[in-house]
Amino acid sequence: MEKGFLLKIITGMPNQLTINNYFTLLSELVNIPGPVGREEKVQQFLANKWKASGLDVELDRIGNLYGRLNGEGPHWAIVSHADTIGFLVQQILSNGFLKVAFNTAATTPDARFLAGSKIRFLTNESQDIFGYFGLRSGHLAGIEGKKKPILFDEMFIDLGTNSIEEVKKLGIDIGTPAVFNSPIYQIQNNIVGPSMDNRIGGTIQTILVANLMEKGLRPNLTLISTVQEEIGMKGAAAAAKNGEYDGVVNLDVGLTGDIPPSKQDYVPTKLGHGPILVVKDFSIHYSHSLLTSLAEVALHEKIPFQKAVFKNYNTDGMHFFMNGFPTITVSIPCRYTHTNFETINLSDVQNTLTLLESLLSLSVNV
Repeated sequence: MEKGFLLKIITGMPNQLTINNYFTLLSELVNIPGPVGREEKVQQFLANKWKASGLDVELDRIGNLYGRLNGEGPHWAIVSHADTIGFLVQQILSNGFLKVAFNTAATTPDARFLAGSKIRFLTNESQDIFGYFGLRSGHLAGIEGKKKPILFDEMFIDLGTNSIEEVKKLGIDIGTPAVFNSPIYQIQNNIVGPSMDNRIGGTIQTILVANLMEKGLRPNLTLISTVQEEIGMKGAAAAAKNGEYDGVVNLDVGLTGDIPPSKQDYVPTKLGHGPILVVKDFSIHYSHSLLTSLAEVALHEKIPFQKAVFKNYNTDGMHFFMNGFPTITVSIPCRYTHTNFETINLSDVQNTLTLLESLLSLSVNV
């Protein structure tokens, strides 16, 4: 990639979609269950949307989705992951309760956020089964018990069943996956719900290509929706070997430190202040030249943006970088990550989209 090739600026990037358009598409994606290893319904939904916009669509043998637009200029890949956090049945207790395991590569989830949360089990039957996280109430825990931290191992799933046989009649067995079953809703300009990580990435990819086609722009572009990111970027490891790219933009949610009583913990990023250009995370230092070029575009187009150095944070971008492609992660600020009330701001979504449109417009006109 030639240094400074983005310095030729094209102005005037109109907003093509209303808040309702973003919310509708994001809601559709969030409501499709797609935990780690079971992303096929999400990928099919995206494939249909991308085909409708004129992309050539292909699935590889492990479920990664590719949408190809043969056009002008350098070849860009825009990457996002299809999977979300979730749970797997690990044990069925004799009294009909379940013990579940987290489905990610990380440690067990923060149990503070789980008690009472409704979850949806994806059985092989036509009808999904619902349950919720149970925990000893204050009456049973007592004064001393309420002083102790809540541990995930103390939690269980209440299905309303009383035996192993009743559980299995519902189609639930060891390994049955589950996802949060919380609603997605709008509060002021914020969107709250599960699976913002990373259905917002797929939303942006889909709207981006629709906007490009509407404007008659045909950059040389591949959209990639990967599988199994949450368990160690496994899908990206394969996808990064399947193509040649001049630059890769990885989309994911980013961390924020903007809630009380946070001291920000070296995370100065905030909701509503624009997309985050990630300088470095737990695994890699992203392309300095690409970050610099994107920042120059944002400054010229008056697109607000933030920079961050993240710890305890990895993305699919690592594998594309390790396969020799200049890579950056552009993240959408998100509060309460890996909960059922992840929160993003619609202005950040719009500004991320505008930044990507500007980048790809320059590629066509360079």
